[in-house]
Amino acid sequence: MKKLLAAGALGLLLAGGTVVGATAAPGPNGNNNHGLCTAYFNGSDTGRAHKHNAGPFAALESAASDDDDSTSPEQDVWTWCDDAANNAKGIGGNPTPPE
Repeated sequence: MKKLLAAGALGLLLAGGTVVGATAAPGPNGNNNHGLCTAYFNGSDTGRAHKHNAGPFAALESAASDDDDSTSPEQDVWTWCDDAANNAKGIGGNPTPPE
């Protein structure tokens, strides 16, 4: 009986942790900037093209937007991610800077 109660309590704790993790704010939040920036600029061409529709990457583009129509969202994100104040670790992987 004790093992059953312990397993049930562990299950509730794990479920509670999942709910908390799932409700975290998407996009750059100070804890995931390096990972978002790295993921945004790495991967296949097809994968990068589809990232614009994903919530965290749309939030990254929004945060990086400089309201200058002469630069693309990719250029804005590159500038934002390359700024040590936003992303102290820089952009990881083997990214290609946008043109």
